[in-house]
Formats: sequence, structure tokens, C-alpha cells
Amino acid sequence: SGPLAMKLLQYADLSSTDMALVDDLVDTEIRTVKAGGDLVREGDHIHFLKIVLDGWGCRYKLLENGSRQIVAFLLPGDLCNPVFPVAGTIDHSIGAIDKMHCALVLSDAVELVRTQSPRIRLALGIEGTATLAIQREWTRNVAARSARQRIGHLFCEIAHRLRAIGVATSDGFDSPLTQIHLAEATGLSTVHVNRVIQDLRARDLIHWQGGRITMPDPAALEAYCHFRPTYLQFGR
Repeated sequence: SGPLAMKLLQYADLSSTDMALVDDLVDTEIRTVKAGGDLVREGDHIHFLKIVLDGWGCRYKLLENGSRQIVAFLLPGDLCNPVFPVAGTIDHSIGAIDKMHCALVLSDAVELVRTQSPRIRLALGIEGTATLAIQREWTRNVAARSARQRIGHLFCEIAHRLRAIGVATSDGFDSPLTQIHLAEATGLSTVHVNRVIQDLRARDLIHWQGGRITMPDPAALEAYCHFRPTYLQFGR
């Protein structure tokens, strides 16, 4: 099954028929966005539900000085916008971190699947709840945690989200992120991010080699940055 079906399976007990319905839902028009490009820009009109099939993206806001604040990372299986948009325009931009493929799904198609399967309807509802919870946790991350805890907490969250769709191991994951992305997501300078990464490496909490982020002792990292995965809503 694809990443959306795998993700929704973490929220509800989906049958093989349910999984097939979800996979059929995203078997539609595909939009490809090159690394560094935008899927949508702030102020664009919303016409489709956009779902990440592969690649990584981010939600971001441009600041008055031209710098960028990343407010969410979008991973395979993530919905880029709400199932039922209540506004005609989007209030933020969505960019690709590496080459990203997104399915463009009509709201009517989603509603049909929700009608056919109460379990999928439940899973989509929990997915929306989890998305809001992640946003709140990001706010707390930037506002209340130390720089080392911010970076560590972000790595823990990404690891859990990638494991849910079967593309991460118990001790790490492949990632297209750069230290610039981390700086934009945590409110730190790139110089500060580099120092934090070196410090976490010295504590043997993370290793970052090329495009691979390894956590030698995930439990120790989670304890260090006070990570509690319950807000992700997995394993319900």
C-alpha cells in the first residue's frame, strides 16, 4: 500500500478493502515539484486536496525581511491542505525540499470514500487532529525548549512519522534536510544549528552523515528532549 494508506492504518483498523480504496483515491493526476520549487504560494486558490506521495515538502511563511519560517514538514502520506477547505485561498506557501510528487484529489472523491468506509472517515478525522497537535507541539518547541532540545525533538518526531509509513528504521532515517532547513524550522541561525548538531553528536545522541540521520539510542534522545509521541495519535 501507499504512504497515505499506511499512515491512516495507524489511526484506525482499516481492512484490505479500505486500504485499496485509499490507494485508488490517490491514483489520479500527479503534480511534480522540483527541489526548492513551490507547490502552492500564499494567496493561491485551493482547487484540489494535495497529498504527498513521495519526497519531502514544507509549509512556510515569508517574513517581511525576505527570510523564511518553516512551520511544518510534509512527509509522504501527508495532506498538504484540509480535506474540506473553508477558505478559497491558502494563507501560507508549500515548497518542496527535494523532488516531490503530489496527488491532486477532488473533494468529491474524498467524500465518496468517506461515505463508503466509516473507518476511513474516522482515520481522516484523527489525521486532522494529529496535524493540529503537531502544529501546537512545534509552537512549544520554538517557544519553550532549548536549542538542543528543539533539534532533538524534531528528529524524534520525524523518525516516528517515517516509521509509521515504513520508511525508517528503529535507529534512524534518510533525510534531504540541510542545516538551513533546520534553522528555518526552529528559529535558530545556521551557525547555531551547526553548533547544536556538533554538541548532540558529542553526546552520542545523533550522528548525521550525508543524507542519513542516526540515533544510536532513540530512548535516550527522547528522554533528553522530553519527547512524548502521544500527540502523533499513532497506535490508536
